[in-house]
Amino acid sequence: MRMDEPMRVVLENGCVLIAQQVKGAPLISLNGFVKGGTVWEIPEKIGSVNLMAQTLRRGTETKTAQEIDDALERRGASLSFSAGHEGVSFHLSCLPQDYADCASLLAEILLKPTFPEGELEKQRLRTINALKDALTRPEEVSYRRFLSLAYDSNHPLHYPADGTPESVESLTREDILTAYTRALHPSQTIIAVVGDMEPQRMLDILADRLAECEPHSDESVEFPNASLPERTQRDYVNLPDKLQSWIVMGHKGLRRTDERFYAANVMATILGAGWGRLFTQIRDNQGLAYAVGASLQTGLVEGPFIVRMGVNPKDVDRAIESATDELNKIRNEPPTDDEVADAKNYLLGRLVLSMETTSGMASMLVTCELYGLGLDYPQRAKDFYAPVTKGRVREIAEELLHPDKMAIAIAGP
Repeated sequence: MRMDEPMRVVLENGCVLIAQQVKGAPLISLNGFVKGGTVWEIPEKIGSVNLMAQTLRRGTETKTAQEIDDALERRGASLSFSAGHEGVSFHLSCLPQDYADCASLLAEILLKPTFPEGELEKQRLRTINALKDALTRPEEVSYRRFLSLAYDSNHPLHYPADGTPESVESLTREDILTAYTRALHPSQTIIAVVGDMEPQRMLDILADRLAECEPHSDESVEFPNASLPERTQRDYVNLPDKLQSWIVMGHKGLRRTDERFYAANVMATILGAGWGRLFTQIRDNQGLAYAVGASLQTGLVEGPFIVRMGVNPKDVDRAIESATDELNKIRNEPPTDDEVADAKNYLLGRLVLSMETTSGMASMLVTCELYGLGLDYPQRAKDFYAPVTKGRVREIAEELLHPDKMAIAIAGP
């Protein structure tokens, strides 16, 4: 498949549209993102943006949920919405000949949803059941508890994006309408579409459908800074019927726009990739964990640096001690040249793999716009990683990692 240069336009309402032609691609993929997410929620209404997103395509002013489903099914198209801490995402996939009709349907769903009571109740029940299931899994429970420890109550990451069974149960239709009004804002919206069609044609179709979208308010999106705890905090959630414990430990990291991101990403990869230090030392050499890894979850907010481990309950303390030792080691001693080179190759290889489909390309274009990387970032990514040396990795580890100020959450028997 041959790719042309992407085209970008900004509508009068502030919505950013990007299109890229990939000749020979069988499908057109559209990815959209609206900045904001749970930043709009108050603690008593957590889960409202997620439930709104899940119910969004369940009815419009002219179509029922069943009619929307039928329209997509006849064309072999798919359309989904989701919400997270930083925004609302949507994804559309269809054949090129159906793109105009599917874009019209998407626009109608975005602009004229009705949130029927019956459909809202169905989605509420699905969400509550999913939450109850998640709260039986140690890996999920430990991560949720970690976020509540690592981030203050005035930070959106403190609260689960999908809410709790109790908060979702209490949400009213009025709460969902409020979430829709605040969380879907054209000036905070980025849409990228990729497929075998002239970019101008793809943009014109979208622009025509979305031009009438007007802001519901003038509020801008502001994501608060996060802080480190004064000392390490540790909490345990008892799940008596489980055989394995899960540990999540770490603290706030940095934003994707931070200039230190590339060195920090190399550092996290050296520690946490499948061949990284934590895996080798804790799993292979000591046999303390069934699964172990580390990641730097950057975004519009200062997402966390975390270490996750699945361990035998009797080995929890030893695993935490061993992981802490590795964090201290990379703060005090630079990695080898080979480790740095392997991490860079791994990260650049993952970037290439992520763009093997039109959906992956559309997602990357949204990412490039969201963080101001430039639409040619995939071709320049190597240049951003090139200056990262082993000395810089050690420096960034010393700046970013704080083994004495971690949140540690454990869930298990």
